[in-house]
Amino acid sequence: MTDKDGDEQRWSMYMAAAHRGDTRLYERLLSELGSAIEGYVKSRFGRLSFTEDCVQECLLAIHNARHTYDPARPFRPWLFAIVRNKTVDLLRRSYAGERAVTEPLDAHLAAAPPESEREIEAGELLARLKPQFRSALTLTKVIGYSVHEAAERSGISETAMKTRVRRAIRAAQSLLREEGDGQ
Repeated sequence: MTDKDGDEQRWSMYMAAAHRGDTRLYERLLSELGSAIEGYVKSRFGRLSFTEDCVQECLLAIHNARHTYDPARPFRPWLFAIVRNKTVDLLRRSYAGERAVTEPLDAHLAAAPPESEREIEAGELLARLKPQFRSALTLTKVIGYSVHEAAERSGISETAMKTRVRRAIRAAQSLLREEGDGQ
């Protein structure tokens, strides 16, 4: 049995107990889910300042949707559907200007330029790109929208989005080469 299988069974049992009114197991469930959600967000989006906000919003959404969980069905797909949707909502809001959820990294980057691998993992490479390039890569490569969907959301043509993605990749490669030459 893998850790995922153990988590699946335990979390399903905790949620079923929560449905029966067991607040102690429900608190334990939310605590474990908080750690799992944090790991999920960091592994997919790097070290973003909105990680804690994202975890809290996901936990709140899980709490509000707990009545929709069916104990006869697997827990993880239900959980991560909520987490993915909440995370995408936060990213959309940040790029739509409704709410700034990423911290400015300019001062940090100027003080100590990170190594290329850490830079990519932490999402800081994206922060160094022009806004339209950052948006194009985030929509297509991080969130996973098709070029068509990303173009619609950005209000540009598919051709323009393809061009932005290609240019963003070249700009990111250039930044990585400069980083390698400076070491």
